[in-house]
Amino acid sequence: MKEQRKMRTSRFMSRCLLLPLVAILMGGANLVAQDDQAGQGQVVDKIIAKVDDYIILKSELEAAYINFLSSEQARSYDGDARCLILRSFIENKVLLAMSEIDSVIVDDSRIDYELEGRMQRIIQRFGSEKAIEEAYGKTLDQFMFELRPSVAEQLRIQAQEDNILADVEVTPAEIRRFYNRIPKDSLPLYNTEYEAGLIVKIPEPGQKEKQAVIDKLLQIREKILNGGSFEIAALDHSQGPSGASGGGLGFVSRGTMDPAYEAGALALKAGEISMPIVSSFGIHLIQLLERRGNEYNSRHIIIVPQPSNQNVLDSQKLLDSLRNEIIADNITFEEAAKQYSDDQGTKFNGGFIGGPYGSNRVPIDALDPALFFALDSLKQGEISKPRLVQVDPNTRAARIIYFKREVPAHQANLSDDYEKLKQAATQMKKARMRDEYLTKKMKEVYIQIDPEYNRCGISK
Repeated sequence: MKEQRKMRTSRFMSRCLLLPLVAILMGGANLVAQDDQAGQGQVVDKIIAKVDDYIILKSELEAAYINFLSSEQARSYDGDARCLILRSFIENKVLLAMSEIDSVIVDDSRIDYELEGRMQRIIQRFGSEKAIEEAYGKTLDQFMFELRPSVAEQLRIQAQEDNILADVEVTPAEIRRFYNRIPKDSLPLYNTEYEAGLIVKIPEPGQKEKQAVIDKLLQIREKILNGGSFEIAALDHSQGPSGASGGGLGFVSRGTMDPAYEAGALALKAGEISMPIVSSFGIHLIQLLERRGNEYNSRHIIIVPQPSNQNVLDSQKLLDSLRNEIIADNITFEEAAKQYSDDQGTKFNGGFIGGPYGSNRVPIDALDPALFFALDSLKQGEISKPRLVQVDPNTRAARIIYFKREVPAHQANLSDDYEKLKQAATQMKKARMRDEYLTKKMKEVYIQIDPEYNRCGISK
């Protein structure tokens, strides 16, 4: 019985690790796969499977197989990888066929977003758009056009899977049963974890600093109105990324830009230059170039007011006062973080750094080194005094740290690792329900598989 439990756990972990990899291979590695095939001999293409009106080509299977061989998972997988990939392809086609029956629709904007992300990853792999064009003789636009149907299919498959698994939940009793079925010698070992929170205060520039920027922009505006070039002024003075191209932002739709910026731009006539306008990004001079229906074209010069040393000290004083209030139990750390912290990544979680599986515990090796050393100097339950930190190259901020507790390295248990076990139990239940759904639907749709792959034992 113990050995059977190990085998079930092993099969589950194998599917959890390998199926996401197959999805990645299908979606993002087509360019590399084509190149690899060219180097290893051209595959004689043919249809190896049909699922309703959808086909699977041998070249698709071989491309995914070649990519799988270069992955980390290939080192520990001793089964027939082609069968694993083919099964995944067929299951996806079944989900695709069912998405048509269930009228699943994916918005074009979602497809555009995903396609852009895929292309950016491919560009990073090759180094530049030019390198892709030189290697394949196609422009990036041509690749995006060719990939779009595939991306649309994958998003429909994911949407269908999300629909059938949306209501899957596990009860505490199911989590306990899941934990008890894991052999004790197979329980995972978790590294030391820290539970810690931050309250960050980014100094606000005072009115004096803002007025200095406004005065500078008024001087720049006067020079432009007297015949100076807006583009050269943007190149010389603008602190935004558009400054290098003369401040031009191109055509954008209404509702895209910061509301203050957009209101200022649309209040102008073509060619006019605004007075200084304050937005959430800085202070702008805006020139409207053209309006076209629901779109407008503008350029700008932006200068960001910088806080003075006194502004920085004021932030430290605020956090020092807040720290004393927390220590005196006049306010909890969580309440203080939600009200006062400027760290958008943690404030809505009560200041706590989020860890895996929705917990607030972060593995020690995942902590930022500077934060780790700061925590190392604190005792559990202690709140640090305010310190200045560099949050980006141009911004200093004051920060206090709450070291709530340390969870030593340990084997998984229900008391310390409930959320992790809940996640694992949920994934196992979803995998089981997905298998049950596919087993049923594979009997309802037309499936034909080339006899060459009879060895894979894929149910029809």
